Amino acid sequence: ALTNHEHGFFLYCGHGGGQSCFSRKQVERLSSSENKQPSLSTLVLMGCSSAKLVAPNRRDLARFRKVPIHYEPEGIALSYLCKGAPCVVGNLWDVTDRDIDRFCAKFLTEFFRQDEAENVSVAASVARGRAACKLK
Repeated sequence: ALTNHEHGFFLYCGHGGGQSCFSRKQVERLSSSENKQPSLSTLVLMGCSSAKLVAPNRRDLARFRKVPIHYEPEGIALSYLCKGAPCVVGNLWDVTDRDIDRFCAKFLTEFFRQDEAENVSVAASVARGRAACKLK
């Protein structure tokens, strides 16, 4: 599903970034494309904090002051991008069920519009999807 080049689009709706379906280790084991073609589909992760990036030692800093700070973030979205996904759309923080449903419905409606003279970009679809949210 992640490497389907025929359709090139993968939508996940659920909790987090879909690690229960595809763990970071599984994603990182996928073979990278040797040519210039993207090796993964465009991913839309509709879950709370699905695109959140964190420092690997963020929990350790409170207890161990001598632990060096790692500024290099990690997260499932970054794993997908490093393995060749052309784009990952996700949430940086927790959102309400209603807002994520509104966003997803509007995003998909805009992205797959049939009446547009030209294709709508992912960025434009995200902007229109965000406008549909109440963000409370």
